[in-house]
Order: sequence, then C-alpha cells, then structure tokens
Amino acid sequence: MEKLGFYGKLALHGHEVFKDEDFVGIYCMDNGRPSVPPSVVALARLLQHYVGISDAEVVERCRYDLRWKIALDMDPETFEAPFSKSTFQAFRTRLTLHCEEGIAFERSVRVARELGILPKKLCLALDSSPVRGRGAVKDTFCLLSDAIAEVVRTVARKSKRPPEEVAEEAGLGRHITAPSIKGSEVVDWNSEEDKSRFLKGLLDDCDQAVELAENADCASAQLDLLKKIITQDVEPGTEDGQQPEIRRGVAKDRISSVTDPDARHSRKSSGKTYTGHKAHVAVDQDTGLIVATDVGTPGEADGQMVKQLIERSKEVTGCEVDRALGDCAYGSDEAQRQAQECGVDLKTKMPAHRKGLFGPGDFEVSEDHCSATCPAGLQSEKQYKAKDGILHKWSISTCHACPLRDQCTTSKSGHRQMLVRSNFHDRRKREKYAGSEEGRAELRKRVVVEHAIGRVKNLGAGTARYFGRAKT
Repeated sequence: MEKLGFYGKLALHGHEVFKDEDFVGIYCMDNGRPSVPPSVVALARLLQHYVGISDAEVVERCRYDLRWKIALDMDPETFEAPFSKSTFQAFRTRLTLHCEEGIAFERSVRVARELGILPKKLCLALDSSPVRGRGAVKDTFCLLSDAIAEVVRTVARKSKRPPEEVAEEAGLGRHITAPSIKGSEVVDWNSEEDKSRFLKGLLDDCDQAVELAENADCASAQLDLLKKIITQDVEPGTEDGQQPEIRRGVAKDRISSVTDPDARHSRKSSGKTYTGHKAHVAVDQDTGLIVATDVGTPGEADGQMVKQLIERSKEVTGCEVDRALGDCAYGSDEAQRQAQECGVDLKTKMPAHRKGLFGPGDFEVSEDHCSATCPAGLQSEKQYKAKDGILHKWSISTCHACPLRDQCTTSKSGHRQMLVRSNFHDRRKREKYAGSEEGRAELRKRVVVEHAIGRVKNLGAGTARYFGRAKT
C-alpha cells in the first residue's frame, strides 16, 4: 500500500479522516432514497483536487482506475461507479449550503493532532496569496448586458418560460441571443458621440429590465447587481442634453464580473494585477502543516485577518497558540492589537525607510513624545498636537545650515518634520528586533508558509475552480 503513495495512504487512513456520521447534518434522515456513503464521496472529492480533474472524469476514474478503487475500498473487478455525476455535484452543494466545505481539511488536521504530529503549543507562520477568480472580467457595456440577461433569466425561471421568449416580449432579445452586445449594433468606437448613443440604448434596456422584474415581483438580487453596476460605472445624462458616459476612474469595491460578483480587482505588487480573491493561510512552523485558511476580499489588509486565523487555528487543532510570525503586511498596529487580544506574541518584518535617508529610528524621542532630537543633535523647535500624535518641526534656517540635510529630507520646503504617534517606541523596538541577528533567524522560519502556499498552488489553488467566494 505504501508504494502507491497518496492512494495507498488514503486506503489505509481514509476511514480515519472521513466517517459517515460526520455528514449527518447535511442529510434528511427520514426522507428520500438511501444515499451513497458520504465518506466515499468525500474521499473522491479529495482525490479530485489532488489530480485536478472534472466531475465527469471523477466518475470515469472510479470505474476504470485501479488506484482510485483501492483508495475508495471498491471491488477491483467492478466497472460500476459508486455514484453518478449528479450525486457527486449534489454532495458538494450540500457541503457549501451547510457550511461544511472545510470538513476534509479539518478532519485531516484532527488526525495529525491525534497522531501526535502537532505540538501542544503552536507557532504560526501567517501569509496571504492571490486567488484568481473564475468569472469572466468584462467592460461596462458587457457588464450591463450580462446583468440584464441575469434579470431576464430569473423572470423566465419564475414564469417557467424560455428566456428567449421572455426577452423578445420585453424587447431585450439581443442580451440573450447575441454572442456579444457590442456586436448587436454598428458602433464607431472612436467616436464619443456614437459610444454615448450606444450606452444610452443600454440604459434604456436596463430600465426595461427593471420594469420587467418588478412586474414579475422577482429577481431582487439580480436587480441590485444591475443597479450597482450602473452606479459604479456610468455618469448619467443631464436634463440639458448631456449624454450619459462611462465614469472616469475606478469606483471603490468595483464589480468586474456578473458571473462572479464577489471577485475584485487588486494587485499582488506594483507591477502585477489580478482579479479575484485573497487567500489567508496559517501554518504550524514546526511541522509545516496548514492549520487555518480563509478567503477574503483583495482590498482587505492582511493585518485584519490575524485574530480570525489565530482563533481558527485553535478551533481546528485544539492546541494553544503562543507565537506568530509574519511579513511586513502584519506589522500594522491593527495586526498587533488583534494578536494581543488573543494573547499571542506576533513577530514581523518591518518596512525599511527610504534608502539614503534617515528613518524615525535615527531620531531620539523622549518617553512622553514631547522632545525629539535629529541625527545632527538638534532638537525640534516647534511641536503641535495632531489627531494621532505630536508633530515635531525643525526650522528652515536650521535645516539649511545642517551638513546632514540631504540625508534627512527631500522636502521642497527645505526643512524636516516628523509625526510621533503613540506607538512610536513600540515600533522602534520591533524594528530593532527584526534587524537583529536573533530576529532575522527567527523570522526566516516563516518561510514554511511560503512553501505551503507553493504546494497548494501546484494543486491549482492559485485559480478558483468555482464561482463565488463561498465555494472558493
């Protein structure tokens, strides 16, 4: 069995990870036909992610692949699959609806704890990674058309009629039948007048879709989506004859896909952008095991997820967490506050100051923050109470005469000023630790989370398999 690798391990230990009683809550016990043992379907789901295949291929593997038959404890001579494609898909839907989609992950961590693999106290390594969304990213014209089509389909489902028939009656047929709304009319895309005329026709169709849904008393979610797209992307026309136009700039929290409205635009770095979600991961430093995961919006700061990851790690593993390691993204005040609430010592890398210039750590600041001395030994001449601290200023004449001026400021006004916040000394201590030999050695250990993210990306976690954040 061991020679079969992952398949052999599932055959030996799969019954420890999944048990039928774990899935009692997602089935009705006194109605319907006898179900396929859910533990078998759960194992097949795990195999599907391991291989990276479609639902239809899962059924075929169960029929013809000897490795799958061994892992699922099937008769090697049978050519009958233990379940159909629809049953397999229904099982996944049940898991999502009952918020049990993480059961495979939780049970595997539980087995690791029972086998003594996890230590009694965890040191977590925290990190995040982009997950590209499954939905098609489109421009404003196509987004409006897709949203109209969703409204029409919802009305058609309620009235139990074909969407094409409902759309034709409402004068919205092109949004259902045309391959692309941009090809439904002849438009000179170099002409602002032509584009405004085309956009106005789309907005008229939007009004017609709203009226259609309101008369049918349905499609509230689809209507909300349509209205949000109009608000975020379109500057409406005015009474003095100004035509509607595409809004300049990008609206905050902009929807970029109708098929996956949870996906958002973001960037991994200054030169790498993506559309989708952000995965947050907590890994045990000693074993490299992932002990907590979550998926959030790309615009959410990593520091906002610290408490959630720590509490989730405790819940899943049943172990205490006393330390955590993170990169610069977890060095924020909010991240430190959340870690302190959980009783966890969070050590992080700290952002470096601008190269060639003095940073806040090069200044001497009194404990009460009322006195600040620059690297040249000169005290600030003016202090002002600011909303989040004390602002220290040095005069123009003092800075102009200072030989260290070029290393201290690039300000056009020619003098240095520095805001001393309430956490000034705490940040300096963390910077000193992160730059020390001991700190660098400790923070290098967080590389285990980067390795873990690399492994799950090799299994396809870098791109969502399904639409929506819940399934992702």
